[in-house]
Amino acid sequence: MIRILKKFNLILSSAQKRKILAIVVLMLVGAILETLSVSLVVPLMTALMQKDFLETNRYAILVCRIFDIESENSFVLMAIAALIVVFILKDFFLYFEYYVQTRFICNNRVLTQRRLMEVYLERPYEFFLNASSGEIIRVIKNDTAGTFSLLSTVMSFFTEAIVAVALLFALIVVDPYMAVMVSVLLSIIMVIVYKLVKPTLRRVGIESQHNNAVANTWILQSVAGVKEMKVSHKEQFFVAQYSLYAQKAIDAEKVSTVLGNAPRLIIEAITISGMLGYIGFMIYRGAAVSDLLPQLSAFAVAAVRLLPCANRMSTALNSIAYQEPQLDKTIENLKAADAYEKEDEKVILKKQKAVGDITLNKSCRLDKVVYAYPNTEKNVLDCVDMEIPVGKSVGIIGSSGAGKTTAVDILLGLLEPKKGTVLSDEVDIQDNYGKWLSHLSYIPQMIYMLDDTIRANVAFGYDKDKTDDEQVWKALDEAQLGNFVRSLPEGLDTSIGERGVRLSGGQRQRIGIARALYTNPEMIILDEATSALDNETEAAIMESINSLHGKKTLVIIAHRLSTIKECDIVYKVNNGKIEKTQITT
Repeated sequence: MIRILKKFNLILSSAQKRKILAIVVLMLVGAILETLSVSLVVPLMTALMQKDFLETNRYAILVCRIFDIESENSFVLMAIAALIVVFILKDFFLYFEYYVQTRFICNNRVLTQRRLMEVYLERPYEFFLNASSGEIIRVIKNDTAGTFSLLSTVMSFFTEAIVAVALLFALIVVDPYMAVMVSVLLSIIMVIVYKLVKPTLRRVGIESQHNNAVANTWILQSVAGVKEMKVSHKEQFFVAQYSLYAQKAIDAEKVSTVLGNAPRLIIEAITISGMLGYIGFMIYRGAAVSDLLPQLSAFAVAAVRLLPCANRMSTALNSIAYQEPQLDKTIENLKAADAYEKEDEKVILKKQKAVGDITLNKSCRLDKVVYAYPNTEKNVLDCVDMEIPVGKSVGIIGSSGAGKTTAVDILLGLLEPKKGTVLSDEVDIQDNYGKWLSHLSYIPQMIYMLDDTIRANVAFGYDKDKTDDEQVWKALDEAQLGNFVRSLPEGLDTSIGERGVRLSGGQRQRIGIARALYTNPEMIILDEATSALDNETEAAIMESINSLHGKKTLVIIAHRLSTIKECDIVYKVNNGKIEKTQITT
């Protein structure tokens, strides 16, 4: 448990720790109320069982004197009323405590998930070249949820521990021998069970993490590749692959659930047997049953609360062993997030001290750029130069894998060259990368479509209340899609479905063009944006693009020469080099 607390100390802020301390205070108050509710049972039962209780018990005499009680019935009625009030207050307070604790856990879980998502999305583009989507989803959702579920479990453990200790102290006053016996029995059982099942639970916890990540990946792959999957009639293959890992994750969960519940039965059987055995032993020694009734009543009430308390503590210990790998993964990612944020701060500070603005008035260019992908030694681009004059249309051609897209990704600033720089009006774009991005728009081969309206897909990344419909229509008209959208019953509010399935390929590409035009950029980069279309549709799309000739700076990557026949400058990428070339038609 100390190890778990030290781990949480690494990821919780000072403010979060202060809130936890406040919750601990609430736990202590709750424990006092729990103890008081049990303690009041003893005088009540004693008053009912012993006729001379009011004359012989000094505490009863004091209470009668303070509240001016003269009869036994009045004392019993007052004790009953006090017990009812204490139980009601206790339950209301415990409900409030549970609410505060749950709110703290849920709110901070969402904040941590948001932080991790922000850090992931702000990571360099190169990070995503080798990242697993399934694992990213698991880290953000499952591992973080598991971590804060574990924090809730730890807090619940200490809540139950405080209550258990308080109840045992109250029982020591009633009967110290039975109280010690019960506490020793519970402690021994919990330690033995925890030591026996902890290794298994930690192992299945790690297995559950891995298998959930792979299962997530198969879901993502099946949805993303649904068209090819259906054409090749491989639905059952994807179902089988998902089911394989989902079943493994469920098997691990089953082991955790079964082992987690076993201690409850063991604790209940041994503790009740021990208490009954002790009572039998006392009767065998000659103790009168009537003398034992008040103590028995107190122990009965305590057992009703103490046994579930012990069960939850044991279950919490088992859950901690099962969920600890999720905590470890969250710590690992938060440490990486901190390191990345610190590094990013250094870069930002460095840039702020350099050039404060990036313009695009004359040209942008790659200057002696060298680039190799991570974990590879071969240079995709080797000391290349490429200039893009403002207002011109520039075509880039080359065989598959030659480095066309790599060159454009470097121009976009998504990839950082090993050597060389990207300059805009002779200023390094990394000196103010955000400003550089404001000058351009990008149209990929496969347009990413939101499962939303046409408006939301054109005004990509803008809140609805901040979207300019006039600008949306202007962009659609320039992309030659305005008349089609006006013919739709719901116009801009038309839902296009997941991945734009309700639109044709050409319409999706025009949405991509409209999206690029919505921000009124100075330069538009098209990465084989028409290569997946038939010749007729491509010709129509290129007509829309070429209509921007002279109005925008265009960079067009293409396989087909017909796509770039209107370009002012054409570069050919081959064997890591970029050279100007002429198109012959």
